[in-house]
Amino acid sequence: MKLKLGVVAFFFCLMAMLGVLALEDQQEPVPLPVDGAFSIEGKSISTNKVVYAIMQKLCDEKGVTVYKPIVDKDSQIRYPKLNDSKDQKSYLQVPVIGMYYSSGRISPADFDGLRRTGLQIVYQKLPWFLGGFAQFSGTLRAMLTTSLYMIFFICLLVSGSRKLKERVIWRSLGKPIIRFFADSCLPLLVNMGLTLLLALLYSHFRGNGLHTYSSQAFLAILLTNLIIFQVLEQVSLLIAYMTIKLEKPVEMIKNKLKGGSLFLIWLVMIGALIFISGQVLKETTQTQVTLKDQIAMLNPWEQVKTWQKLEPIGIQSFDQNGHDSDFRESNKIYTAILEAVKETEFLYLGASGAYVPDSAVDGGFTAQLKSDGISQPEINKRLIYINQAGAKLENAVNQTTYQPVKGKLATICLPEKYKEAQASVLNTVFREQFIGTTVTKDEIALQVIPNGQKLFYFNPSGDDRSQPDMLSRLGSRASDEDAILVILDTQLMPAQRGGALASNITNNGLFSPEAVGRIAALSNRLDFAINPVTVYQGVVLNIQSLKHQLVMAKFLQNLMLLILFICVYQYAMTLLASKQSDFVKVLILGRSKVGMAVTALLGLFLVIIGVIAITVALTGQVILILLALLLGVTIIGASIRSFLLMRRHYTQIVKGELS
Repeated sequence: MKLKLGVVAFFFCLMAMLGVLALEDQQEPVPLPVDGAFSIEGKSISTNKVVYAIMQKLCDEKGVTVYKPIVDKDSQIRYPKLNDSKDQKSYLQVPVIGMYYSSGRISPADFDGLRRTGLQIVYQKLPWFLGGFAQFSGTLRAMLTTSLYMIFFICLLVSGSRKLKERVIWRSLGKPIIRFFADSCLPLLVNMGLTLLLALLYSHFRGNGLHTYSSQAFLAILLTNLIIFQVLEQVSLLIAYMTIKLEKPVEMIKNKLKGGSLFLIWLVMIGALIFISGQVLKETTQTQVTLKDQIAMLNPWEQVKTWQKLEPIGIQSFDQNGHDSDFRESNKIYTAILEAVKETEFLYLGASGAYVPDSAVDGGFTAQLKSDGISQPEINKRLIYINQAGAKLENAVNQTTYQPVKGKLATICLPEKYKEAQASVLNTVFREQFIGTTVTKDEIALQVIPNGQKLFYFNPSGDDRSQPDMLSRLGSRASDEDAILVILDTQLMPAQRGGALASNITNNGLFSPEAVGRIAALSNRLDFAINPVTVYQGVVLNIQSLKHQLVMAKFLQNLMLLILFICVYQYAMTLLASKQSDFVKVLILGRSKVGMAVTALLGLFLVIIGVIAITVALTGQVILILLALLLGVTIIGASIRSFLLMRRHYTQIVKGELS
């Protein structure tokens, strides 16, 4: 029982550690001890001071803490508390609308006072209960977690097999085969005790209290593990119960499992361990390649590590059908934002939509494009729009030579391989950017550039090894070669086009701290809000997550191989020991020891060879053939030791004194 409880405690703590790493690798909403968030939009009939006073009263009555993200004069994000008088000056100078983060119990009905002022509030509790699935995020992490559950289950079966004789004796004495308290309740109590202890330790040292999102998410992970551990423990008890029912008690006590049910389970475990080892090896190899690519991507990201994407709030008001109810007013705000940042550094990348995506229904769209002079719409999949500052940034990180033509609204940089499609590309740019304006095609420059020019997309989730998304390469890849780059001069854009382009830039652009500061200052005057997000943090977290998964994968591989060799060795020793009386009788007749060992262990050999062959075919990990050779050496070693022990106790075995 001590062995089983030790196994349970060890694996429960190991799974908890994996859960901590999973939480650390997730990008938290904000670096604060919070458990909820709400947004405020609309126009209030009261002043900002009155609205903030209502929120302060709410905080005092409910005992909650509310934080509002603001951008200070240094373009840094701060989170002042609404119920702290020291921070009152900070938030009174900014609009009421925007995002807020809360810590403490609060309900949607508590915002009725704010709603009566004409504001719209959307409140959501952070979904901590989904934290239990954090340890299954990502292919490799999910495989690691599942593999650890499987190894835990195998260890339960191995520790349980050591008590089979004892359970048979209990049965012969009229006692239950399975003891309710010792076999079921005691492991549950150990797991519950560990759950409580680990939750308290995490909340104290890492979670900033029990009420925060991270502490509650970690508790969800512990409860998930608790449930799964209990299910696996009950299944292992059921297998022990069925083994005793199927085997003859006398044969089991004498180590003569004639029915072979235990050995059959043992073979299944060995096969599963080999297969999972191959899968983990495959995923680890792929993750190492991905990690190498991600680290290589860090160099361009270093150039913009302080730049931020904006989440604007309060610019557009939508009606019940989801349409902008005040299009002209929102366009004015977007245009003002573009005007405010035109002399600062920012990056805008946009993909062309003048083509039919793969697997999509044409519906006559291609015919319409060709009637507009776009004769080769399929190459528009590689057409990307960028601003002038963005082109300079690309040249800095990729050593490219993208150069806009001075005085032109747009400059098309066309790789030489596409030079036959000049007219089609020119018509595409004119149709997408300047249709309905007074701009003529003469105001668009086109230059043919050498093939092989690289374009980095600054996409934190981009992966150059996977197939591009059928809708946009920009949304799925990290970089491309031979992209058709169109450099837009945002300062020369006509007024008819300014609002739409400014909207795209505001919602999809990446802005320098100076640009963010100017937009924040503008938001105070035009009564909208921004929620800046530092994209570089997500890139770093992704790399950190990959590193953590690789460390766990290497640990798991070593653990699985150790258990695999122990299982194979013990299987061979136990099987040969159960047949030693038969072996001695046959040896007297002069038969070969090697032939008897091969015959007895034929099932083990077939399982190892068959599973490794299938795993190599599925994963391509040829190195598993070396594992087969090492397992063969292990079986030979176990056989030699078994026959040496048999020879040492030859007389006792013949007399039946040793079984």
